Amino acid sequence: MKRNKSLFCLSKIVLALGLSLAVFSCKTAPQVATVPVYAFDVLDDEGAMYIHIPVAENKELSQKLVLAYTKGMSESDANLLVSKLEDVYASFGSRADKKRVQIAVEGSLPSVASSFLKKDGYEEKKYNAKGFTDFSPVYSYFAKDKMQLAFPGSNIICISPNVLPMLDLYEKEFEILNGIGNSEIDFVTEYRSDWQSSDLYKWICEDVPSIHFYIVRPQAFLSNLIGSDVSSRVFKLVFAKGNFSKLPNDKYELTLDLEFQNEKYVKPAISMLILTLGLTDSEIKRVSPTHIQLTGVHMNTKQLTNMLGL
Repeated sequence: MKRNKSLFCLSKIVLALGLSLAVFSCKTAPQVATVPVYAFDVLDDEGAMYIHIPVAENKELSQKLVLAYTKGMSESDANLLVSKLEDVYASFGSRADKKRVQIAVEGSLPSVASSFLKKDGYEEKKYNAKGFTDFSPVYSYFAKDKMQLAFPGSNIICISPNVLPMLDLYEKEFEILNGIGNSEIDFVTEYRSDWQSSDLYKWICEDVPSIHFYIVRPQAFLSNLIGSDVSSRVFKLVFAKGNFSKLPNDKYELTLDLEFQNEKYVKPAISMLILTLGLTDSEIKRVSPTHIQLTGVHMNTKQLTNMLGL
């Protein structure tokens, strides 16, 4: 789904009336978004690795990801959820916490989704999301075994050990997109503008059938790819990004771009990659003095899930 920041006067009037009425109630609930929030925008910008999985072409991988981080959900319930989904966005790790996970799933969610969680032993809790305005809607979220899920809108599932920051981001984006309160003043409209114009954001959000990923700190990923610890003295990288394209034989083909801090690190890295991948059909091309591209690495779904740590 593409971002749409167009604000319509009529929708503002309707929302303003709805909000004025909500002020007099004891509890408030999230409003139905006139302009829906884009799922990737409920992930923060502190991740070590980001990935976008289009579900239609990658149902098995999408199901594995959802099941890996929804403790206790039955396989049949996960199958039903995945059948309604369109895109999975995920962020793994951060400087402060290598095990941190944020997942935002976009699609047409079944109305009974929350009942699945209650049936599978999740406890429903409430949270007052923090946006830009004093209006603080109450969102439901579900917790079990140190994992939390939330359905802030009819098109998004948030999954994380701590979904509350994701709900705050959802509320801020909702207010901006729908012109609530003071969300048009300069400091708000410029909110996350650098992030949303970054190469990372644009790469992850491309509307393509292949799986896109972007790695800010790529050491662990490269170690999984090569099969041994990658020397940080050789692979001094600025970033790594790439995609997994689905092949007819139910395998994936990897294309990987590596940007190095200095061109002196490129030749040793190429030598290590050639030594490791020498018996495969892969190719390594030097795109610029500090940039190389690896293509033609084939793997099955199991190898891919292992590489992603699922």
